[in-house]
Amino acid sequence: MIQKASLKLLQRPPMSESVIPVELYRKTSLISDLEQAGNPDLDLDGPILMNILVKFFHTYVYPGSHESVLDLRDISLLFDQFVHRRLGSDVLENCLALRQELLSYGFALCMLADLPKSAHIFKAIAESRPHLGGEVFTGLDIGSGTGILMLAMSVQARRNGFNAVSLVGIERNQIVAERTNTVLGKMGLGNVIVADAKKVESYGFLESKELHFVSNETLPSVGRSLWKEDFIFICKTLFDGLAEQTSKAGFFPEAVLVGRSSTEMLTELNRDNSFQLEDENYPLRLMKPFAIRLLGTMTPLEAVGSGYSENISGAWKSVLTRRW
Repeated sequence: MIQKASLKLLQRPPMSESVIPVELYRKTSLISDLEQAGNPDLDLDGPILMNILVKFFHTYVYPGSHESVLDLRDISLLFDQFVHRRLGSDVLENCLALRQELLSYGFALCMLADLPKSAHIFKAIAESRPHLGGEVFTGLDIGSGTGILMLAMSVQARRNGFNAVSLVGIERNQIVAERTNTVLGKMGLGNVIVADAKKVESYGFLESKELHFVSNETLPSVGRSLWKEDFIFICKTLFDGLAEQTSKAGFFPEAVLVGRSSTEMLTELNRDNSFQLEDENYPLRLMKPFAIRLLGTMTPLEAVGSGYSENISGAWKSVLTRRW
């Protein structure tokens, strides 16, 4: 009994604020917010982006809630439960099954829960202008995680007048892929498959379709060499083996600034050089990423999302998870 009481003292109390300020919250469903975001006349500002992100976070854990008008308190409670999933917290009392789910999808949800960075990236994709026309927008999301970038592609398609979207995500974690496929399936936003994105045969589903947009969010964190993740290897597969399908595609990231260090051998990788670099003196795989181009601006990785922090309630800024 004494041990249990001592453990109880270590538990974190519930967060005292909502995850985003109450005045920014829209009493609308996620599906309604996405429809409005698809209007090219609407400015994709911080409030609408935050609403989409926090509601999608809830939908990912509770598939089907995209059609409901949710209470911000319920969304904030779920974020609270997530950030404390590995620790003792009052908000996780008697929630063993939920804790297990949050742990199972933890890495993917960590990416989404970095709300400032997710908002910045979402906006960059949603506001892209495709080079291809047609009635059906075709998008590919590599390392799809929760599928949030597929939502951004669906908004891009609507903002550019496409009548329909065809989106496929590739995810290597089977548990995450199955959940994301379920969530996006309920929303009518595409499919997610388990495959090795470094192998050209994994893209058989594309056949000869030209892609409007490709997101490849498989970069390592700042200070880690490119070989730690699959980004450059996937790019080689896309440009060498799927040149016809990717010849007019837009890309996220648009470009990546890499180098031996933040001041040595800095080089920009982009679609013009197939995100590859030939340097016999220093292999690309040993270089490190330092910045990506978003909305036309080369932005240091650590600064991505900095302009959206004001849309997060104060107490949450130090506890939300980080993409990089």
